[in-house]
Amino acid sequence: MTVQRTTAITTIGLAIDSGPVRRRLQRLFTGVGWRTLESPAPGDVPRCDVLVTDLHRLEDVRTALPTLALVSGTGAVGLGATSADLRAIVDRDDLDGAFLTAVQEILAGHGWVSPTLIPPLLRHLHRPWPPAGSGADAAPVRLAGLTARENEVVALVARGMSNGEIAAELHVAESTVKFHMSNILQKTGLRDRSQLAARLPGPLAWSA
Repeated sequence: MTVQRTTAITTIGLAIDSGPVRRRLQRLFTGVGWRTLESPAPGDVPRCDVLVTDLHRLEDVRTALPTLALVSGTGAVGLGATSADLRAIVDRDDLDGAFLTAVQEILAGHGWVSPTLIPPLLRHLHRPWPPAGSGADAAPVRLAGLTARENEVVALVARGMSNGEIAAELHVAESTVKFHMSNILQKTGLRDRSQLAARLPGPLAWSA
């Protein structure tokens, strides 16, 4: 993919929790002549032309920066209100070209969404809640039967976090998160994590 270089150096801010993802994007963006600045801490957003941030860190953005949000699969359906100027959404597992295209579209004043994320976004926007008793596949997630820890895991799934990121957030082993996910799916009658994320109504204030 050809990236046009300009005289003025484009600055990309990175507010990303995952070290491997952050280093990957640093190499990618600096490789095409852009400069990268890291967010020193949650809530501190660098001055930049385009901000690239994890979906759950959008709440830290208090200015209308042109923003690209990273999500994990159907975590994109958890988009909520933000002060950021959200213009693009990219699956963090997408190819390098997707990140470059997203930033270029933002710089050109446009928006962009990873093609793989469009179906779950459309399902979320047009999803009617089915009547009770219409089957486990169509029924909303029932959270009442979950433990406090399981509700915490569900809340982090709604924020678009991977199992590894949830483990780091809760200070537990990734195998423990997988155990909780197995229990959550069994209790809610859903097939997998993607179906769980698709049934969540978005960012909520979860009670313990």
